[in-house]
Amino acid sequence: MRLRVVSIVIVAFLAGIGSLSTPGFYPPPPGGGVQINDHEFARLVESLSEPEGYFNSDNFISNEAGYLKVLPLLDRLSIRGGVYMGVGPDQNYSYIAEIRPQLALMVDIRRQNLIEHLYYKALFALSPDRVEFVQRLFGRRIHPEGPSSGGLDIGRIVNLLEAAPHDERLAADSIREAEHLVRSWPLKLSPGDYQSIEYVARALMEAGPDIQFTSYNRPPQSWYPTYGELILATDSDGHRANYLASEERFRAIRTMHRENRIIPVVADLAGRSAMAKIAREIRARRLEVSCFYVSNVEFYLFGRYRWNAYVQNMRALPWEPNALLIRSFSNTWHPHPASINGFHMTTVLQRVSSFLENEGTGRNASYWDLVTNDYIAPDVK
Repeated sequence: MRLRVVSIVIVAFLAGIGSLSTPGFYPPPPGGGVQINDHEFARLVESLSEPEGYFNSDNFISNEAGYLKVLPLLDRLSIRGGVYMGVGPDQNYSYIAEIRPQLALMVDIRRQNLIEHLYYKALFALSPDRVEFVQRLFGRRIHPEGPSSGGLDIGRIVNLLEAAPHDERLAADSIREAEHLVRSWPLKLSPGDYQSIEYVARALMEAGPDIQFTSYNRPPQSWYPTYGELILATDSDGHRANYLASEERFRAIRTMHRENRIIPVVADLAGRSAMAKIAREIRARRLEVSCFYVSNVEFYLFGRYRWNAYVQNMRALPWEPNALLIRSFSNTWHPHPASINGFHMTTVLQRVSSFLENEGTGRNASYWDLVTNDYIAPDVK
């Protein structure tokens, strides 16, 4: 009995050391579960974030039409639970709905991305089902057949959205109610942050499900998918697998948001502050990263002075033994070996252990090496 007590004291002491840099840390309950109250959520958002950097797009939605093709592989490779990390807006939710992590960290260099996730968090809280959610998201009122929308096919929902006109009263009420809810959370947001909420909301509502990814001072490219197309996208098995494809997937994300287990953070993946704090926080919670969706961020880092800092940040994270990276590659200048006809971007997986080993042995001599060494891709023709 004395030995057991001493062991508990030692574990508590070590956990305390790991959390010195994260004041207010609440030790996880037995079994590794994650419980985060509103004040802890606010602390994580604020204390983990760093000053924002610049990127030349608003990035309201993804431009990766085939990002769901790898989804069945996540299940086959036993990627489940743990900590999920990802860049960008709501395409992350589809990966999260598949992996069901204990904790998810949305890490992006743009503060507007953090604000967009807070806006989504409010919409999920205000919406009991998918129909209510998309009505609020796009400011369009749709009228599904029957007394319940629970079993409504996602194709029918998108068709109704595309046919519905903009409803300014619904739009204004939705923005007002979402902002009111965000203001009720113990976050330290600036007037500019609330202006960003309206900016993001209006962009989605004015364009509707036809909204596309845009870069500053450049119109959308012809191959950029619309929001509606992303909702209807299929995985490599031919199944619609977006987080809005079923009520069950929608509820999985809604539950995580309601339990404060999706944390948006302003983080430069090659920075000196946020990524280091995130690594310490995850270790303090005795968790490990199971999956990191890096999109094509590595393209902007590779071969530059910041690449080594990125690799060091990745090494510092606590990884599960079978952890995966999800990365995307633009086929503009050279088709990837795993490219799929009709898709401009290719999404592939790689074991984190393989990536870090290749970096240590010098196998990643070029960006092409990085994206083609030891990649894992679905068999899609």
